Amino acid sequence: MSTTAALRCPGCKKLLRAESWRDERHGSCYACQTDFECLVFPALTAGRAQIAPQAAVLAAESVCFFHADNRAETICDGCGRLLCPVCAVPMAGQKLCPSCIAVSKSAELPAFVSNRVLYDRIALGLAVLPLLIWPFTLLTAPLALGFVVYGWRKPGSLVLGPGRGRFVVAGIFALLEIAGWIFLAANLWLHRRF
Repeated sequence: MSTTAALRCPGCKKLLRAESWRDERHGSCYACQTDFECLVFPALTAGRAQIAPQAAVLAAESVCFFHADNRAETICDGCGRLLCPVCAVPMAGQKLCPSCIAVSKSAELPAFVSNRVLYDRIALGLAVLPLLIWPFTLLTAPLALGFVVYGWRKPGSLVLGPGRGRFVVAGIFALLEIAGWIFLAANLWLHRRF
């Protein structure tokens, strides 16, 4: 077995030697005599399938746009160029050429999105952080409510999910702050009248 240096005994945790193995899957530790079985995932030992383009042998055969010696087997879904299997990259349910992939990255297709604006966190920050200096809530509470409404249907974090809970908490805080300002203004107006 080629990975014996990386495997440890399940009992004493010492590195296993080549002589510890009885066959491909079974062995016994040289140090503590613990019998073990090693189940290897098939993907670790399987070879990767190589994409081999075929050469165009007839003059009438279509050739790849990028490799003039390779026979074209598909068409790019982005630009319509003829592609060999090496150049046809499966991406987001389509087969794209390298040029279309470069353009798609700059156009931010959903398959290439690497970051997003987290409106739920912005709304929550605008609703909660200004509570430390409460007069700022006069401005930030409506802003937070605006971010809740604007960002509700926007995609959430790529890692954490949509974050609807943060939107709800931010909306509640913003509404409470707005209600507090309305209550304060009504109280001041009533006291000034009398």
